[in-house]
Amino acid sequence: MDHHVQRVPALRVRALPKSTNAYGRVQAGWLLEQIDLAGSLEAERLSRGPVATVAVNAFQFNAPILLGDVVNLYVDRLRVGQKSVTLKIEVESERMEGECVRITEVIVTFVAIDAEGRSRFLEDKNQ
Repeated sequence: MDHHVQRVPALRVRALPKSTNAYGRVQAGWLLEQIDLAGSLEAERLSRGPVATVAVNAFQFNAPILLGDVVNLYVDRLRVGQKSVTLKIEVESERMEGECVRITEVIVTFVAIDAEGRSRFLEDKNQ
């Protein structure tokens, strides 16, 4: 018997008119904001405090995100270091008729920061 594990997105958000261009397609800047938000939620949990984004690899759109799509962002831990967390974030778009389309994946690195914005050690890197 096949036991398919359903993944739970770290973030789900609908593409609204303010996130699209004049042609009804989501702009890359809006998607990057969602990627940063989804990743920082996981990085903050892992570092037990605030983080700053320090690196984002290049990403390509495999398909457009359309007005009304529900965008699912999945976060996987790649590396937890002494001061940083590197995550893989996969983006999938759920069309209004139910079809799911793979949009992109990106690698993002966050560094744990203190109240003054300086890097700090993660409190428990085995978390």
